[in-house]
Amino acid sequence: MCNYETLLLFAFLFNLFIFLSCADPAHECSNKSSLIGFESEVTMLQHQLRGRFTVIDDCSFRVSGFDMLPGSDVHWWGAVASDFANLTGGFIISEHKLNGTYKNASFTVPLMKNITWDRIRVLSVWDKPTASDFGHILLPNSSGSGIGQSPDSAPSPSSGEAVSGKENRSRVLAPTMFENCMVLSEKYRLRWTLNLEDDSIDIGLEAATAFQNYLAFGWANPNSSFELMLGADVAVTGFTEEGLPFADDFYITKYSECIVKNNGSALGVCPDVLYQGSNQASSVNNTKLIYGHRKDGVSFIRYRRSLNSVHEKYDLPVNHTENMTVIWALGLIRPPDSIRPYYLPQNHGGLESETFGHLVLNVSEHVDDCLGPLDAEDKEDQDLIIADAKVPLVVTTAPALHYLNPPNPSKVLYINKKEAPVLRVERGVPVKFSVQAGHDVAFYITSDFLGGNATLRNKTETIYAGGPEAHGVLASPMELVWAPDRNTPDQVYYQSVYEQKMGWRVEVVDGGLSDMYNNSVVLDDQQVKFFWTLSEDSLSIAARGEKKSGYLAIGFGNGMVNSYAYVGWIDSNGTDGSVHTGLMDKMHPRSIQQMKI
Repeated sequence: MCNYETLLLFAFLFNLFIFLSCADPAHECSNKSSLIGFESEVTMLQHQLRGRFTVIDDCSFRVSGFDMLPGSDVHWWGAVASDFANLTGGFIISEHKLNGTYKNASFTVPLMKNITWDRIRVLSVWDKPTASDFGHILLPNSSGSGIGQSPDSAPSPSSGEAVSGKENRSRVLAPTMFENCMVLSEKYRLRWTLNLEDDSIDIGLEAATAFQNYLAFGWANPNSSFELMLGADVAVTGFTEEGLPFADDFYITKYSECIVKNNGSALGVCPDVLYQGSNQASSVNNTKLIYGHRKDGVSFIRYRRSLNSVHEKYDLPVNHTENMTVIWALGLIRPPDSIRPYYLPQNHGGLESETFGHLVLNVSEHVDDCLGPLDAEDKEDQDLIIADAKVPLVVTTAPALHYLNPPNPSKVLYINKKEAPVLRVERGVPVKFSVQAGHDVAFYITSDFLGGNATLRNKTETIYAGGPEAHGVLASPMELVWAPDRNTPDQVYYQSVYEQKMGWRVEVVDGGLSDMYNNSVVLDDQQVKFFWTLSEDSLSIAARGEKKSGYLAIGFGNGMVNSYAYVGWIDSNGTDGSVHTGLMDKMHPRSIQQMKI
């Protein structure tokens, strides 16, 4: 009995010791920092990162509404400044790791014992193997005055805004965050925040869709019970071929692409300005672009429209307390040309509830049914350049505008005037580089994802071509020839010897068009490459387009009219290709659809 009581006493004392040990850190944690109570929404850079951040005390912070696609080895990361060198030279601030996918998660993160808030200026979600900033929060300085601006690596046209919070603290808003979110389809979401004080609503359209696709959303004519698109007031959003976001105000008069008749009148799915005339564009445009980005294969556009201060003919007022019918669609968008100066949506096609649909919406009701981040099948949108033995690849440097893996240096490598593209080479086909990036940039092909190995940071890397001597300028370029062979891995990287993360990846493949055809030529606009092989009684041809577009057309003749054309395109799923041939009987876009076969 005595032994039993001794065991009970020992167990009690042991549990008390464990309790006091666990409670001790919280007991010791002070509340002296001026940052306590500071709130911020996370600036998204990669991996569909969203969330709200709040400083709890001197040794912990709270994260809520946290979304993130998985990385390799992801940590909470601190840095003293937001520039490239300081971010990459930062430090882990918590033993709490971020492994896997996060869906609207909430949790508390303890700082390491040797970390204090005055050591941190930027708090980042950081992937160590790829030196990747998935997103970050900029903290005010230690005196509590001022809100930091977004670092140069952030591709946002605006750095967010600070609003008044409790006890005169500030809360920083991110353009990707909204009060409401609704699922329209598996790959398309609607976000919104009401701004009743200034009679407006901010709308976010988000879709895991192809770069060249539009995202459309708007209000149906309340007098229509069917054919809801006719008379609808919609915003059509997307990205230009240069990667810039846009949002335009459209009005629908017919189920067809926009057509401007000979008398100047417009018909179809047209921008409001085409109905009214370009000289009165400001009076009919009820859509203001706020922000847009393309990340991880997901298009995101934020725009603002008035609720009631609208054009009486081409816009519809939105009663924020009523149930109203709204419509949405996804599909290919036609780039501007000499005939049509606007980006115009093509037929959305597809199945209802997948590429188009309608529903009843009351924007004053709170909705949050978006569980977790959108996850696109194809997450990379970088330009693709396919090397050819007969055409040198020109290597230069220029400012980083859309670099895929921030943070990055202020200038990065361009190949044939494209920013850090994916380069595809063929085994057995020599690749010639004309290095004109400056004498401070040495070009090389490496097995190292990050490059910049002048300091022997990675002694295990394999260098396939180039090195410290591979530098040159426009007046005196350095010629470098690389012949990938059967021992070359399927993926390597082109980088600079002296600085990390200036280049991107190289795909190494077996065979291609240059092996299949005897001749090739790059056409005048440098966007299309034409291949052919001529035999005794036949001509075999192929064409490859560099430009993101809905179709590629090659014609034979003295002009567009009466030329024989081949028009090819890929379906909206990016899987099946089609070719249409025939005689172009007139210089009009419809002539492609009406070819005489």
